Amino acid sequence: MRDQNREEAPLIPEDAFETGAPEGTVGAEEELWLADPQTTKLAGGAQNILASSPEGHFTGELIDCEIESNTGVHREAHGVARDIVARRKELFDHTERLGRMLGASGTHPLGDWREQEIIDKPHYQRLNRLLGWLIRRNNTFALHIHYAVSGRGKIVYLFNRLREYVPHFLALSVNSPFWQGENTDMLSSRILIFSRSMHRAGLPEPLSSWEEYVSYVDFLKRSGTINGLQEIWWDVRPHPRLGTIEFRAPDTQTDPRRSEALVALAAALCDRLCAEYDSGEIRPIRPVREIEENKWSAQRYGPYGSFIDHDTHLPVETKKVLYHLVSDLERDTRRDLSGARRLLDEPTEAERQLEVWRESGSSEEVVRDIARRTREATESYATGGEDGDL
Repeated sequence: MRDQNREEAPLIPEDAFETGAPEGTVGAEEELWLADPQTTKLAGGAQNILASSPEGHFTGELIDCEIESNTGVHREAHGVARDIVARRKELFDHTERLGRMLGASGTHPLGDWREQEIIDKPHYQRLNRLLGWLIRRNNTFALHIHYAVSGRGKIVYLFNRLREYVPHFLALSVNSPFWQGENTDMLSSRILIFSRSMHRAGLPEPLSSWEEYVSYVDFLKRSGTINGLQEIWWDVRPHPRLGTIEFRAPDTQTDPRRSEALVALAAALCDRLCAEYDSGEIRPIRPVREIEENKWSAQRYGPYGSFIDHDTHLPVETKKVLYHLVSDLERDTRRDLSGARRLLDEPTEAERQLEVWRESGSSEEVVRDIARRTREATESYATGGEDGDL
């Protein structure tokens, strides 16, 4: 039984978002999968990798076939991408030793969640006991982008405003059309599985103040519902210990250049929102029910559907909305958005998966293609993209 009088460490540090740390730096976390090269099925090995890796480079996730790489903190997206590539190169060494393939996509095209082992880590064993079937079936892989924020009022404003852009980043990043070997007709089945499987996931309601956020965390902590803030899985969430806003909408990208482009775009958008807050030019906060309509279009059609304009209530082609966003941010940002503009003119990585599947009729060939492209794109970036931090 819980000792109601026992003092426990607060989940939110007393100096959260008030440390004086520089604003606008970026970092990322990338979730990748491990598979057996013979069967192409998901296969364990993450715990072995963690035991033989430098502290901080990788993190164990829910299942032993999933590994998360963690970048350092950088001024620009290029530095984040260099870290992603460096971590992948380390992982290739590990996977060759273990006899595994490494892949980067929002889901593994045919991985069966029933065959996966929950890693031997108290946090995940606890979630397995509490959530059971719901947590075990969550074999999904995402790109999480961090942007450093200074000030509690500002973090609440960014949290509220970034919710509106979850559909935009999802539409650009769709890379998971398959689930359990089936073509789901969704270009991002990951967001569907993750957001709809668990409470405290998906699009959050807006916050009225920092105090409301603290009160909500206290509500969950005192009740014993959560042990840590990592058990709040919103698409956008404050990260008080890192002093960042964490943007969790994108699927994991096979090509690290695409990850770099998404990080740069997110940073430019956050710069814009910080400027709004600092100038007092506060914009409307959109309700979940409106954003959900665009999120649905993004997960179903990627950039090829339509979004509802929040002001006119009229449909607009998603590609036009995305072009407008990039062009608008380019006008006043110092960040390089050339990669984001290229994303608008390239097929999505979900389309590549579907193309291989239509040509081969084989989910196994889709898996092999993802693993091959993960390695080739990583090696290509490593040989041609290391020009120094911007």
